[in-house]
Amino acid sequence: MMTILRTNACTALCAFGMTFVILTGNIDISIGSFMTLCGCLTSMLIAQAGLGAFAAIGIALAVAAVCGYVNGFLITVIKIPAFIATLATMNILRGTCYVMTNGKPVVFSKGLFTTIGGGYVGQVPLPAIYMIAAFVVLWIILNKTKFGRHVYAVGGNAVAARYSGINTRRTVILVYIISGILSACSGILLISKLGSGQPTIGDGAELDAIASCVVGGVSMNGGSGTLMGTLFGCLIIGIISNVLNLIGVNSYIQLIVKGVIIVLSIYLDIAKNRLAAGKK
Repeated sequence: MMTILRTNACTALCAFGMTFVILTGNIDISIGSFMTLCGCLTSMLIAQAGLGAFAAIGIALAVAAVCGYVNGFLITVIKIPAFIATLATMNILRGTCYVMTNGKPVVFSKGLFTTIGGGYVGQVPLPAIYMIAAFVVLWIILNKTKFGRHVYAVGGNAVAARYSGINTRRTVILVYIISGILSACSGILLISKLGSGQPTIGDGAELDAIASCVVGGVSMNGGSGTLMGTLFGCLIIGIISNVLNLIGVNSYIQLIVKGVIIVLSIYLDIAKNRLAAGKK
């Protein structure tokens, strides 16, 4: 279980942010690029600019917040569909990262930064502690605050939410900022654990995040789902991946399995919604 928690903590952070986005009826496929850019930026600030670990992390998170705002702005103000807007952002951020690093790993000396992502408290890995802490804070935000109610309302019916006085534009922009920051945290932790800034660490992260959400019962139509479900979905995906690794299943076949799981989960969600509509 410690292995599963350690290896899936970063995925869970991305999935938590994706949950907020999907609950509003949108999607974010740029999270892998957020991970890569902010992780490599942190590495470069430490290795080449000589900044301290926390200063570098703060700058990277600020960049993630700005980029998340841009995502939300493109979707709510410019009215670009969420898939297209985040697809464009994904390519822009990924290209920026490759330009910054010249496509090469950014190596930094071991120290406080490597401890942040690779340390332990007793037998519990630090990333797992961060994941649990993030879950608690985000659960409170989603279930005990006005903003959380607005997130569900926008996903359930954006027009009705707008006529109810909810600032739907601000709500969507905030969920993209949250998604960007959490994805950046995931990339920073992963690079800290690896010991170097890898320009490819975020490849496929959006697939794992979406899989965790849909397996956990978050409706792709928005307005329905829980953060607890996403956490369980992430752990289920992690257990399946761990089992496939232990029995020696090829990594390429594992991608096929994850894709099938996503399709089945979405199909079950559609079937559940049709059944509920039929009963009404």
